[in-house]
Amino acid sequence: MSTRLSNTQLAVFALPALVTTLMQGPMTGILPTLYSSQFGIDLAVMGSALLAARVFDAITDPMIGLMSDRTNSRFGRRKPWVGAGAAMAVIAIYFLFVPGEHSSISYFLGFSILLYFAWTVMEIPLAAWVLELSRRSKERTRINSARAIAIFLGGVLFAAAPALVPSSGGQMNFEVLKVLALVIALVVPIATICALIFVPQGTVIEHTETPKLSELWESVKNNQPLRYFIGLYLFIGTMGGITGVISFMYIDDYLKIGDNYTQIFVPAQLVGPLSIPIWAWVMNKYGKYKVVTLGFLAFALILPLPWFVSPGDASIIPMMIYYSALGLIMSMMMIAMPTILGDVIDHDEIQSGKNRAGQYYSILALMTKGTAAFVGPLALAALGFLGYQPGSEVNSDTAVTSLRVIYAFLPPLVLLPGVYLLWKFPITDKIQRKNRALLEERSDVDAQAVPAE
Repeated sequence: MSTRLSNTQLAVFALPALVTTLMQGPMTGILPTLYSSQFGIDLAVMGSALLAARVFDAITDPMIGLMSDRTNSRFGRRKPWVGAGAAMAVIAIYFLFVPGEHSSISYFLGFSILLYFAWTVMEIPLAAWVLELSRRSKERTRINSARAIAIFLGGVLFAAAPALVPSSGGQMNFEVLKVLALVIALVVPIATICALIFVPQGTVIEHTETPKLSELWESVKNNQPLRYFIGLYLFIGTMGGITGVISFMYIDDYLKIGDNYTQIFVPAQLVGPLSIPIWAWVMNKYGKYKVVTLGFLAFALILPLPWFVSPGDASIIPMMIYYSALGLIMSMMMIAMPTILGDVIDHDEIQSGKNRAGQYYSILALMTKGTAAFVGPLALAALGFLGYQPGSEVNSDTAVTSLRVIYAFLPPLVLLPGVYLLWKFPITDKIQRKNRALLEERSDVDAQAVPAE
C-alpha cells in the first residue's frame, strides 16, 4: 500500500529539516575554527576531539536503528525517537553555540557528543519513516524533494544570519550563533510537534519477522545493491569529511572574505530549492540512476576550481559562482540518494521478508559518519602538524599550500570511484518498478489473510 501526503502534511513533515539545517550548519567547519581561534585550541587537539565525538556518533547508529525497527508504541515506530532526539539536540546546541568565556576542549567535546547522539536518535528513525510513508518511487521522490527544499531554505537562513545580526559585522561568529541558538530553542519544539501530530505513521508490513542485529551483516553480504551503496557512501563520507572541516577556514582564513559570508553562500542556497522541481522531473523522465551518476561526475570536476582563485575581494564572485554550481548538483543528490536507498531496502525485503529500514539507514550512517569521523579530524590534525593555525599571520608557504591542496584536490579524487559504482549499480528503474509491484502484491495478500475482528 502507498500513502500520498497532502501538500500541508508534506510541508509539516519537511519543516524539521529546515530547522535542523540551522543546527548542523556550524558543526563541521565553523565551530571548530571559532573555538580554535577564540580559545586558543590547537588544530591537532581540536581534530582529536572531533574524532572522539564522531566515533561515538558512528557506533551508536546501528543500536538506534535496531531499536527503532523494534519499537512498538501507540505513536508508531519512529515518532517517539524523533521527539526525544529533537529535545536533546536543543539542549546541546545552546551550550555549544553560547560558550562561556573560558570554554575548553573538554567542554566542546562533551556537548558535541551529546549533539551527535541527539541527531542519531532523531534522524535515523526519521529517514526510515520516509520509506514507510510510501513504497512508490515517485512519492518518495516527492517527499525527499520537499525535505531537500526545506534543507536549502534552512541554508538560506543560515547563510543570511550574519547580515541579520548587526553586532556580527557581517561575519559568522559567536554573536550570530547565539541568536541562532535562541531561534532553534523556540522553533525546533514547534516544528517537531507539528510533524509528529499531523503526519501519519506510515505503513509497515506486519507479517515480517522482527529484525535481528546478528543478521544484519549477513544481509549486507547477500545484498549486492547494498554493498555498492555502502561503497558509494564511504567515498561520499571521505569527501564530506575533508570539505566540511576546511571550507569555512578556506573562505575566512585563506581567501580573507569571511565578512562576505552571506553574499557568497546565499545564492548557492537559493539555487538549490529552485532547481529541485526540475531535477525531480528530469529523474522521473530519464531515470534517477543515470542522472545521479552524471551529477556526481560533474560535482567531482567542479571541486578543484578554488585552486585557481586568488585571495582578496576579487575572489568573492568566483567563489559565489563555485558554491552555487555545487549547490545546484547537491539539490539533485539530496532527493536522489534517499530514493535509491529505498530501492535497496525494498530489494532486501523481497529477499528476506523483513523490514530493516532503520537498520539499513543506521549501517549507512555508520559508514558515512565513521569515514567522516576519521577523515575530517585527520585533515585538521594534518594541517596542525604542517604548522597551519587559523587566525595566524605567520603561516608558512608550506602550510598554506597544504591547506589549498587538501581542500581542492583530495575531495574529487576520492569521489571519482563513487561515480563508477553508480554507473554499475545493480538496480535500475525498471527493476525497482517490478520490486514495488511484488511488495504491494504481497502486502495485499497478507491483508486479506488477516481475520476480521
